[in-house]
Amino acid sequence: MANPQIEAGYTRVAHQILEEIATRKLNATQFRIIMIIWRYTYGFQRKDHDFALTFLQQTTRLPESSIKRETSALIKAKVLIVTQKETSAKPRRLSFNKNYDQWDIPKSGDSMSEENDLFSLTGGSDLSPRHEEGGGIRFGTPGVSDLNPQDTVLGYQIRPPYKDKDLLKISIKDNIAMFDKFYEIYPRKISKPYAKKVWEKLCKGKEEFNPDIVIRNTANFAETHKLLKTNKKHIPHPSTYLNQKRYEDYDVVDPEGLVTETKPKKTGSVLKRMLKEELMTSESSSSPVDPKLPIGSVPELYD
Repeated sequence: MANPQIEAGYTRVAHQILEEIATRKLNATQFRIIMIIWRYTYGFQRKDHDFALTFLQQTTRLPESSIKRETSALIKAKVLIVTQKETSAKPRRLSFNKNYDQWDIPKSGDSMSEENDLFSLTGGSDLSPRHEEGGGIRFGTPGVSDLNPQDTVLGYQIRPPYKDKDLLKISIKDNIAMFDKFYEIYPRKISKPYAKKVWEKLCKGKEEFNPDIVIRNTANFAETHKLLKTNKKHIPHPSTYLNQKRYEDYDVVDPEGLVTETKPKKTGSVLKRMLKEELMTSESSSSPVDPKLPIGSVPELYD
């Protein structure tokens, strides 16, 4: 039984944005894309993130054509902002535009015309039911819907079983490609080929492996050893770090509080420390000191 808890993570979205989104004429695909944008930006307390089409496919379970079309529509409507264009090496970076006054999407009730209705065929809905003359509810043509093909006997649409497998392969490929980002921030550069093999194994394994969280925690790991000024030979190989899942310990910088422990602590009063320093200086210079010096007084040094 699913039992999600807020302690496992949550996404903070301003109430004003939620209320505004509820009034806009967004189709199903657009809304699902926005949810994923929130999850991987606000969910990690960042303004933008890399969003490849394959990544959006994997997280929404929608076809590429629908993702490409509706993402472009949201960008054109100024709901999403391109903060970095796509290159041959990096995917496009997107952010959510919280200034809803700039959105070019009408609100519900602004126009009652059928062509602008969320569920009309011309409105571009992904799940567009319409009442045909003769009774019954039919879905739109296969060219419009996101859930192809249509079952002509049952009257509803089903997803081909091979689609999920293809999306899974794409997701694994994207996760493997994130190794370079991990290796870039890891504080010790050694045995890169073997570390990459371990990374690929984790991406293809049955256990859950989230590259975004691993990279974020690895940044905390690197910062911790930077503060501790750790000798690189004492930092584990990246393959060992991954195999032993040490990244799970670094959800924050310096989780053990070692940085504060390494700072020298000064004890005693200022007067006592001064007296001790003066006595040490006197002994090292072999200068005569009055043996009858009262306890607690500052010794007089001879010329």
